[in-house]
Amino acid sequence: MARAYDGHASSINTSTVSDGRYIYNGDVVADHPVSGPQREIRANRKAVRRKHSTFNIVSGLFLLAALSLLYTGNVITVNQLMKEVNDLNNRYSTIVSNTEVLKAEIARKSSLDRISLTAKEELGLTNPKEPPVWFEVDQDKVDEVAKK
Repeated sequence: MARAYDGHASSINTSTVSDGRYIYNGDVVADHPVSGPQREIRANRKAVRRKHSTFNIVSGLFLLAALSLLYTGNVITVNQLMKEVNDLNNRYSTIVSNTEVLKAEIARKSSLDRISLTAKEELGLTNPKEPPVWFEVDQDKVDEVAKK
């Protein structure tokens, strides 16, 4: 019994050959004389190529893990920076508020009414009731005092 290969793995034509084994060699089934009983030979199945190699799948998973770690680290860093910005804004608001309080206190303490009241009570200073009198000083007297 002999088979002729017509190019398709599933269909092999059979014909009679006195002795021998048939070996698939490329696109044809060739006669190879072997003594012994005749056997039915099945053609090798066509090799199936994987669509995705194992290396590509594993490297893709590693890449995905690395990207997720980078993203998580970025989110944590952004959250820490936002907290720091918020703390600095609160500190700035506190400083501006304290500055406004100090400006108001300076304005209150530098008012003319408060200063005249303090001068009158603590130092005994009063406003004159009559206008000041101008008098002339002789230059000879000034020179005489300066020499002493």
